[in-house]
Amino acid sequence: MTTRRWAAGAATLALCVSLLAACGSDDGGSDGGDTSDRSTTNTDAAAEVEKLLAGDVEFTMPTEAVDPGDHRVAVIASGLASPGPSTLATNAMNAIEALGWQADAPGDGKFTPTTQASLIEKAVLDGVDGIILIAITPNAVAAAINAAEDADIPVVCALCGPGAPEGIISVGNDHPAAGRAQAAYAASTAEPGDVFVVYQNSEFEASKQQMQETASYLEELCPECTVETPSLLLAEAVVPNAPIFTSLLNEYQPGEVKAVILPFDSPAATLANSAAQLGRTDFDIIGFGSLAPFIDMVGSGQPPTARADVTISTPFYGWAAVDQLARALAGLEAWESDDLPVGLVDQTTFGDFEPGQFFILPDFDYEAEFQTLWGL
Repeated sequence: MTTRRWAAGAATLALCVSLLAACGSDDGGSDGGDTSDRSTTNTDAAAEVEKLLAGDVEFTMPTEAVDPGDHRVAVIASGLASPGPSTLATNAMNAIEALGWQADAPGDGKFTPTTQASLIEKAVLDGVDGIILIAITPNAVAAAINAAEDADIPVVCALCGPGAPEGIISVGNDHPAAGRAQAAYAASTAEPGDVFVVYQNSEFEASKQQMQETASYLEELCPECTVETPSLLLAEAVVPNAPIFTSLLNEYQPGEVKAVILPFDSPAATLANSAAQLGRTDFDIIGFGSLAPFIDMVGSGQPPTARADVTISTPFYGWAAVDQLARALAGLEAWESDDLPVGLVDQTTFGDFEPGQFFILPDFDYEAEFQTLWGL
């Protein structure tokens, strides 16, 4: 194995320094979109934030070459209407095309386990050599996966979360690291007595691990702060004026909460809109996934509560998943690809990304490096 470092330019570093050197509001919350009065009160957290904003993280890449052979494979996504699975599927198909493998268009699971299972079972009946699943919970389609295993068809699961059944190769981000990134950003300007709301989600093992780490690391970074950990279900938090957030804003009056940290970007956007309707600009919202519309709120500073987001490596996952499948089909061992790094983005670094491409990626041409390993 080898590791590679992604590095941003001097302009990004300068922006990070300016963010961390500013002064904070007296009431423990932010003043809205203006970062000029935010102060760094936790130097350890501030140093982490500076590195994450600059993309100063390490990527694992395989080093052993592999003969990919000639194969027919299937790509099945949880649902192609979502930009995350769709982006990953597109990149996986690009890698498959580069290899010269055969594959039908990605299957659309339409966010329904029964549909996803049917697509897996169809792939098995069609006699494909390998299957790539995208953002599908393995336990929800266990019988279909068992059918693939019984047929000796290797399965790679990308963005499927931790705890995949034995025999499935996982590709995705380090979930506790995402939680630590959120906590570091929140703690970098915290002062003793600040109150943080860190929503917990137990519907998905990935978000469960992430948000537990967010809360525990935030308590470690700011032991004199108060960290509240209410539960959140995705369905109850994405409708406009969601009661869960109306109650939150009623419970915490202006100046009483420093930041609210969420496991997904969709409820983060809902909360930002609810706060804006009440004229609330006194706290920060930190999300995960760097997906619209929340990431665009972060970049524009409107609503001003939308402060920061965790970004992952979705295009890289697509190529990594194909590489892992090639190794499985060649009888080679898998490489460690289920704890890939995360980054941070806020208004100061939003402009460093291409529109719609808010991903933390290596500073080397990973597509070319994978193709070199494949002998192309």
